[in-house]
Amino acid sequence: MSAAIEHGRELFDGGPPRRLQRSLGLIKPDDPRIARRAELAVLVGWAPLVVLVIVEEVIMRNNVAKSFFNDFAVHARFLVAVPLLILAEADCSPRLGKVARQFIDAGLIMTPERERFDAAMASTQRLLDSRLSEMVVVGLAYGLVLILLLNLPEGQFPAWQRSEGSYYPLARWWHVLVSIPILFILALGWLWRLFLWWRFLWLTSRLDLRLIPGHPDFGGGLMFVGSALRGFWLLSFALGTIAAGSAANRIVHDGAPLNVLTNIAIGLAVLILILFVMPLFVFMDKLREAKRRGVFEYGGLANEVGRQFERKWINRRSRIDEEALDVPDFSSTTDLFQIVANVYEMKDIPLRLRSIVHLIVAALLPLVPVLLLVMPLREILEDLAKLLL
Repeated sequence: MSAAIEHGRELFDGGPPRRLQRSLGLIKPDDPRIARRAELAVLVGWAPLVVLVIVEEVIMRNNVAKSFFNDFAVHARFLVAVPLLILAEADCSPRLGKVARQFIDAGLIMTPERERFDAAMASTQRLLDSRLSEMVVVGLAYGLVLILLLNLPEGQFPAWQRSEGSYYPLARWWHVLVSIPILFILALGWLWRLFLWWRFLWLTSRLDLRLIPGHPDFGGGLMFVGSALRGFWLLSFALGTIAAGSAANRIVHDGAPLNVLTNIAIGLAVLILILFVMPLFVFMDKLREAKRRGVFEYGGLANEVGRQFERKWINRRSRIDEEALDVPDFSSTTDLFQIVANVYEMKDIPLRLRSIVHLIVAALLPLVPVLLLVMPLREILEDLAKLLL
């Protein structure tokens, strides 16, 4: 067994900015220090903004602290979303690695295809830990910051970041040079992991997999792949938090209509489907092919057994006594027909609807406090009552 397979559970344990964090001593070979890194991200990305805003208000007497503390977006991003993007590693990376290893443990990879599967795992690890990918992610993060600075009108910056003549607040510099890049680097690092996850599944779907059409999971034995969606709950919540912070600013401070939340909710749901659910569609052709094969093969076997059962029992002229019901014919025929029924119930995608619902709910939960900010709970309950009555 290759090293890639031996360490399948750690297959996705890496990616930008892991190399950078190792060089800074934030990660040890035997200790990822996830909780400590999450705390440090808050101390570096959010806490200095608080200090700088307060110091500038005291020195400059510009009354910007209130603008900062009323900025829902900045707190949502750096106090909640950024640490969540780090904490998500603890659940998501091991889960994806376990799913990858399960292809071998479940016997889905046939011997002639083992070398290609090992190559897919090895290339995934190599790309995940690539020095070039880390450099590209950091470069893209600062490139995006530069694009925003050059194209965002001064009036669209919150008051605590606005310049006064040629003077730019220190909090704005820290926000631009440190806080926002941290968020972008973590987000782009996850996008790279998700791309490699998609690529790994696509390479695996090209193999001659040993699928079982009558498998009780209704996915030919592939339904375990859908369990990976549970690892994306924290990522979904982080995305929802970022969107909720921006929505709160638009509704509370800019007077945007409440239906902005509806548009954001729809956009979030679509984004979740694209990022986390779409990769599983690579198995659609394989599952449909297995179902077509199973319908003919299992269906033919059921027909033959059914005919023999009818000849033996249905066409008998003599009365059947109660002891006849204890013979194996009835139970074995029932078991076979249940297996055949599994074939006809096979799904095209290896996932269950509730897995998608959980992801979308996780993304939409942060929008609930925004709704309560602008719409009292009593009004919400009254509106729900009108819909139900």
